[in-house]
Amino acid sequence: MNIVNTVLIIIFCCALQPLAAQTSETLIPGKSYFGEKHYIEYIAGNMPLVISVPHGGHLEPEEIADRELGTKGNYDVYTQELARAIVDAVFRRTGKYPYCIINRLHRSKLDANREEYDAAQDNQPALQAFREFHQFIDSAESSVWRTFGAGLYIDLHGHRHKTQQLELGYLLVGSQLALSDDSLNAQKNLTSSSVGSLAMQQRLSLAEIIRGPNSIGALFEQRGIPAVPSPTRPNPGGALYFSGGYNLERHSSAGTGVLGGVQIETYSTGIRDGDKNVNAFALTAADVLLEYLRVYQLRMAHRIN
Repeated sequence: MNIVNTVLIIIFCCALQPLAAQTSETLIPGKSYFGEKHYIEYIAGNMPLVISVPHGGHLEPEEIADRELGTKGNYDVYTQELARAIVDAVFRRTGKYPYCIINRLHRSKLDANREEYDAAQDNQPALQAFREFHQFIDSAESSVWRTFGAGLYIDLHGHRHKTQQLELGYLLVGSQLALSDDSLNAQKNLTSSSVGSLAMQQRLSLAEIIRGPNSIGALFEQRGIPAVPSPTRPNPGGALYFSGGYNLERHSSAGTGVLGGVQIETYSTGIRDGDKNVNAFALTAADVLLEYLRVYQLRMAHRIN
């Protein structure tokens, strides 16, 4: 390795350290920052909402070989565009920016919602991008926690299941959601759920948080968007359902993260099937997420000094 490359690596590593430690103090809200090769994008925020987008990227650099294992098709089309539209819609409503972390690589090159080997399969540029993606999420959550003392993490996806409804993942499988409210509220489910910490913080039951009248599913259904779980769809029944994956396990309070988290799986028709519908749904999603933050007082949570 020559001296120029060594200096560049040192500069890059030094640049990443302050980002992890001082995100809210050093970055400009609404501005995009990038990893080493611009494979990962980090939109700095200044409100207690973090959105990550692990799939739906378009970049297919030759230096990253196609993954041999796992899903490689780009089934989450328009999720990048949807996340950007949500960020814009929230800003237009509040003057504040959510934090947003986007994997710009095609899923054939990196699956950022898997364990490290399955995600990047020992390709060094892909591994670097994988680590940047998750470091940026950690940085955003740390910034939210220091500034607000609470917040919400969203992992945004798209599904191709037959039933056209939002699938809201809380790390609870369909058989758990099929339980009565009393059974669902058992401590073991509360502990394993991605929003268990929020339920405890709010002194509410798990069932209230995930399918009560102020749940995310309820707020979407009030605006004409079918969702599960929700008051009218408390469980998926016989329909296919994504309960949440690696990112939610890692970055929600059920794992090593500090925020309650939800995996939102969007269907295509009327949501991700063109710019017009993407922008329309983004406005609805912005309203839902802002209302959820307001209901649970996450925008007004105390500042941690």
